Amino acid sequence: MFAFEGDRVLADQFVKNLPPSSFYTYVLLTPEFVPFYVGKGKGSRLLQHETEALRQTKIYKSNPFKCNKIRKIISNGKQVFYRVDRVFGGDEAACLRREEELISLYKRRCDGGILTNLAAGLGSLSSRDPLTSSRHAATLSGVVHGNPERTTMNLYLESLGEVRSVPIKPLTEYRTKLVNAYPSPKSLKNLTMRNGLTIVASVLATGLKLEPGVIVPRKFSIAPELENWPLKEQPPKEVEGVIENGAASDILKLGLVELVPAVLPEDEAFRLDHAQMQRLVNLVGEKFLSDFDLI
Repeated sequence: MFAFEGDRVLADQFVKNLPPSSFYTYVLLTPEFVPFYVGKGKGSRLLQHETEALRQTKIYKSNPFKCNKIRKIISNGKQVFYRVDRVFGGDEAACLRREEELISLYKRRCDGGILTNLAAGLGSLSSRDPLTSSRHAATLSGVVHGNPERTTMNLYLESLGEVRSVPIKPLTEYRTKLVNAYPSPKSLKNLTMRNGLTIVASVLATGLKLEPGVIVPRKFSIAPELENWPLKEQPPKEVEGVIENGAASDILKLGLVELVPAVLPEDEAFRLDHAQMQRLVNLVGEKFLSDFDLI
């Protein structure tokens, strides 16, 4: 059993009655009481996600996947529900371990589950020495030891779906290699999920809707999700990412988009007409895009 479940008003009352030093694990729920985000916190932390999503501050950029889900619920005239799973007093390490258990239970979307979490939780790291923790972090999917910018971008892309190679790179480390997009010289026949998520990543991060005529920037910004930051290095405030050369060439070669040229490669964009948008919907899935208010 869990400690609490209910609407925002009752959740606010519940956490206000907890001792100020108490940590707890919590779950954000759809109106149908389906989990979509797991976290750990203290005070009113579980209530802050809704505020972040509606204000569209920089924190919105730290997990647009989660924030779009919240806005979709509210725009439909419904409300987010809250579950406090367990209360841990001042034992933050135990709280972290339980958070990881819950994420493993429900699983992130990229792992075939239902959560919008970007990271898999830090419970397994909470009781380890720093050397062991850093080695473990370096082996996590999407985590690049010693490279906070790449880690930020990888975790964001991983949250959308599994791809063998990440099609978005941090602009700072890729600028000298970036060239203007042109159709790939490779022989390509079929669209892949990687092609679709290349476009979805920018659409979601920039707050656009997928509709005929939409112009999708090649460059966009993501802020790291500070909860469960997996590296010993400090997270960057924000990371500019860019659709890398090969990924841009592939979506042009396959006719998924049309190029909107620019002098600088990072200022390029891609336009989708009605037929191209429908191909993207068929590829990625209408339910996925609708769930997160992209169509």
